[in-house]
Amino acid sequence: MAADTSVAKLEKACDAAYDARPTSCSHAVWDVIKAVHDADQVYKQANELVDWMTVNWQEVSVDDAFTKANAGVVVVGGKKETTNGHVIVVYPGEKILNGGYQYFWKAGNKFMMLNGTTFYPRCLSTSMGSWPGAKSCGEKTVWDPWGKDETFKLVKFWTPK
Repeated sequence: MAADTSVAKLEKACDAAYDARPTSCSHAVWDVIKAVHDADQVYKQANELVDWMTVNWQEVSVDDAFTKANAGVVVVGGKKETTNGHVIVVYPGEKILNGGYQYFWKAGNKFMMLNGTTFYPRCLSTSMGSWPGAKSCGEKTVWDPWGKDETFKLVKFWTPK
């Protein structure tokens, strides 16, 4: 399959998953994996998916994730948490500046602007949570769902072997 066709297929799968699964990151990622890589992929929630990818897929750097997504290869990013982890898909396209959106700061009881600092690959991310960086169909970066450098350092990326 030509790279342009693969990229279009990945982008279409991400767009469809974003529309179909606005509150479930695990289901959105599952939809993309099934559409682009393995139609028989068994559903796994975020923490279980991270464990499965660690064994069954190849870990890649964020820069390799960017290159592979722009070749139409599905790349999943994720981080486990105590209750529910979070997973995303690297969305094809040019890198963009992280941040640039408002969030509510409870301690200060006001809205703040998260200013960007670094260019990152784009992402598909849906979430049941309220963090504005966790919802993206290519307009936010792979950093934004976590919103902090120290947390993002713990995020891993995987692609099929």
